[in-house]
Amino acid sequence: MAPEIAKTGHVAFQTPDLEETTWFFKDIMGLQETERTDDTVYLRGLRDWTHHTMSLTEGAEGGVEHIAYRTQEPEHVEAFASRFESQGLDVEHLDPGEVRSIGEAILVDAPGGHPILFYYDVEKPEPPGEQRSKLKNRRYNPAVGNRVACRRIDHVHVLDPEGLPLADWFTDEVGMGLNERYQSEDGTFWGWWLAATALPHDIGIHKNDDGPSFHHISYHVDDLQDLWDAADICREYGIAPDGGPGHHAITNADYFYVIDPASDIRIELFAGPGYLNFEPDWEPVDWVKGEIGTELDHQWIGTQYSEQSIPYVDR
Repeated sequence: MAPEIAKTGHVAFQTPDLEETTWFFKDIMGLQETERTDDTVYLRGLRDWTHHTMSLTEGAEGGVEHIAYRTQEPEHVEAFASRFESQGLDVEHLDPGEVRSIGEAILVDAPGGHPILFYYDVEKPEPPGEQRSKLKNRRYNPAVGNRVACRRIDHVHVLDPEGLPLADWFTDEVGMGLNERYQSEDGTFWGWWLAATALPHDIGIHKNDDGPSFHHISYHVDDLQDLWDAADICREYGIAPDGGPGHHAITNADYFYVIDPASDIRIELFAGPGYLNFEPDWEPVDWVKGEIGTELDHQWIGTQYSEQSIPYVDR
């Protein structure tokens, strides 16, 4: 059986100001701190089960070290390694603990130069006693969250000069399904929304004119009012929204984008979840200009996010 991924695991970020970026994601966005070392802070949402879904490491600039996915089975990590190595891709084998809380892992440069980590074993620490929910099927007592309170990691979105080779790699080699795509006026495709789960997408990809880069990490919240609360809080702190609140046509979910001023890391709060796809014979939904607007302004309601992105950086 071909190896498969189970879910989006985490994103490892760099920031030039660790304390300011930590303040933004903890005190404004409501992520919970699980651990802190000399140069790295590990965060997760109120309903994330694993050790972290975001790490922030002090560095020269804002950027991304890697995007991580958990596999369906432990043996799938090595199966992916063998598959990628046979294709001539650069695969780095990581021992347990080289990435905090993660067991044996591989790091591969996906087409276009996107650093993708695959792993299975991961720590799932309990919250501190006073923060633990009395409901066994959730992690944190909601009383410890703030008005925004990111619930769980949802997806990531990346930019790529070509787009299609990377989208094909995620479908053909990683096993994701293609849920939606956007076709430009010249007949070529501009954007792809792919998923390994029932979500509308675990990764979004769209073309840009620069090199490969990272656009945003997304966390799920419960409803539209959470987005308005987040926008309200950000304005109170003098932080301008980057897009929304609004409603996506593609993925059919509500959204709000904002950028951490210290690191340029963009977060999307994603309410909905839009739709859940359980269909084994799903046919990709194709959009064209005129149905929902242009490449850079294809919202159903609300403003489009900016094209600003952050680079991939060396580990």
